[in-house]
Amino acid sequence: MKTMSKFNLIRLRLLQPLASLLNTLSRPRGGTALANILAATFENGRETLQVDPSVTLPVASKWLLYERGSSIYYAKLADGGAGAASMPLGPSPDSPYQLGDLLTVDRLGANVGTLFGWSAAAITVDHLVVSSGNGLISDATTVANGTYWVVGRATATVAAANMQISYVPCLPYLLTVTGGMFTLPANPL
Repeated sequence: MKTMSKFNLIRLRLLQPLASLLNTLSRPRGGTALANILAATFENGRETLQVDPSVTLPVASKWLLYERGSSIYYAKLADGGAGAASMPLGPSPDSPYQLGDLLTVDRLGANVGTLFGWSAAAITVDHLVVSSGNGLISDATTVANGTYWVVGRATATVAAANMQISYVPCLPYLLTVTGGMFTLPANPL
């Protein structure tokens, strides 16, 4: 096995910071970020998207659930509710106020720890929470019959609607509620 000479070792240690500096200086700066470029931005469990131009603004609050909009580059409030066709992406810590705004979405199933949301009604600790429309979440044990997207499990109890709640997120999956009983659909996705 060949060992490095002191000269080569010193040269290597001097060149590494220079290579890092050159990499930093060669990155493009300024300009406008386009939505199609941002669609690929996915770091630390977060995705950056643009507000769907077909939605009504302003959005009422931070930490509402979002789903894909009219294209893969857009996000809109999760429809939720019984029979919701679109899978929720996750909540956003942003509160966009105009069309074209960019927002960060904390992707469900890609984050460690708890996320926040807003209740559509009372939610009990440790119960499954589902997307229930307008970006809100509901307790799976209190929703009407239908198929819902499960987004996590509540870490606290809230007594009414429009209260902020934390929950442990999961990869969204469909759950059918019939007479208070839960079943997975035959073809969940």
